[in-house]
Amino acid sequence: MYKFGKQAGRLSIALVMLLLLLSGTGFMASANDDPLVQLQGSVDEILKILQSKELQVPEKKDERKQRVLDVVNTMFDFRSMARSSLGQNWNGLTSEERDLFVDLFADLIEQRYIGKIDAYNDQKVIYKEQRVRNDKARVYTAIVDKDLEIPIDYSLHKSQGKWLIKDMKIENVSLIANYRRDFNSIIRKEKFAGLVEKITAQLEKSEKQN
Repeated sequence: MYKFGKQAGRLSIALVMLLLLLSGTGFMASANDDPLVQLQGSVDEILKILQSKELQVPEKKDERKQRVLDVVNTMFDFRSMARSSLGQNWNGLTSEERDLFVDLFADLIEQRYIGKIDAYNDQKVIYKEQRVRNDKARVYTAIVDKDLEIPIDYSLHKSQGKWLIKDMKIENVSLIANYRRDFNSIIRKEKFAGLVEKITAQLEKSEKQN
């Protein structure tokens, strides 16, 4: 089974932590238009879910994951991320193929990391600084897990009044660039249909494991 992003082991580890701590970044409507403040508020929201004693019991496991997933779905600009992950290959797709790929890409991110939320163990988030220019922003943070500090930089843009993540760099490794290398390699050999087949197979395997 092809594993997307297999060349970036620490990227995957950091992304697990990212989902655990930041998947609440839904950027819901706020009186404060500051992206860092919205980010921090959403982190608090997801931490409440992860720390809830009621949701930590085994019979609440699925509900706990679903609550996280519900917020994940409002966190990312999946269409922008999917388009960037394909690079120039996006231009050759039909509108139907583009819609299909956006759905698959969103499912790929969700399923890859949603099953890891049980690994949460009081990791902390440090908010360092932000840079905002018009409708674009970058927020610099770090996740601290015991003696390990992992820098995570978020690229966001404003869409319909909300700040949405369109990429992130973990230890200076771009999530989108990482996927783009894998996707382009497959498309060169097996065309777009081959990429769809591989992603679909990986999603089905993950679904069975969860």
